[in-house]
Amino acid sequence: MRGGCNRVVFSSSRIRNGSIAPAHSKHSGLFPSSLCQLYEFVGDGAERVQIIFSEFRLPSKLGPTECGDTDILMVYYIVNDREELVETLCGDTLPKPILSDGPRLLLELRSSYNNTENKGFTGDFFFLTSAYAARMINDFGISTGYQPNQSECTFHYFRNASGQGWIQSPNFPGAYPRNIICNYFFHGYPNDYVHVRFTYFDIEGIRPCDEDTASDYVEFSNFVTRDRKYAMYCGNWRELAVRSDGRFFRITMASNDRLDGTGFRALYTFETMQPETTERTEVAPMGKVTTTSAASSIHGPLSPVALITAASSPATSASIGIISIIGLELIKLIQD
Repeated sequence: MRGGCNRVVFSSSRIRNGSIAPAHSKHSGLFPSSLCQLYEFVGDGAERVQIIFSEFRLPSKLGPTECGDTDILMVYYIVNDREELVETLCGDTLPKPILSDGPRLLLELRSSYNNTENKGFTGDFFFLTSAYAARMINDFGISTGYQPNQSECTFHYFRNASGQGWIQSPNFPGAYPRNIICNYFFHGYPNDYVHVRFTYFDIEGIRPCDEDTASDYVEFSNFVTRDRKYAMYCGNWRELAVRSDGRFFRITMASNDRLDGTGFRALYTFETMQPETTERTEVAPMGKVTTTSAASSIHGPLSPVALITAASSPATSASIGIISIIGLELIKLIQD
């Protein structure tokens, strides 16, 4: 038991949802300094606890992006009666929703200095039923793509279904689950490649993001198996974009049983390769023939076009007729 902390317990057997906020002074509208407030949520069985913030303002003396040891809200998972610190929140940016890893969750608010800007926070809590939790586990909070097996975090994205769309980690923008592997497969047309641009990336870990560093990671591959062309990615990335070599691409996210991140969100686009032309020159009786062929096309199939330069000869007089049949240029020589 933390000394000097006031504890409020919410049990799903008594209340299914509600709001939480620190006690404010009736005169100043501020919560008092040297405050320690605990909010404990106790669900049942397979239930989970979700917290959604509507107001959040806990300014830090260290700056807008760094939390100290006061004026913070700490988030704990409770696993086997052991508290695991998942996240420490501060500042004036509205936090992302919180989803517990099991039926119990603990929030701890600490404040030790009085600041006229301290307004605390307001959040709504929900005990998600086992049926809702099971459905959420089945689709992993991902609404895009085709999921062939609801028990697996595997999603397929096809060019003939959509040329562009969004992918995200499970439970985004909340913390992604532990001990999970999610696969995202992209299937384009023969001349396509896949471009993926991450607008948010927060995967717990340190480089090189392998087993030795006990990191969660995101992996890219042009194959179903490992692709040595790409390194594993973890940590925070402000700008990250990747492009496949061909029509198929795979993204895999893997988490372990240790710390958590808030995952990723990315925009994928199927794009068609630009045409590449090659020229071949042959000597023919009527002159020089230069054949230009498109290796790939944006709008349609390959369309070879033959260009002819006739050599002038006093002994030969010919007119050239070009017949177009189904997009192919055929050459007909008409002798006088």
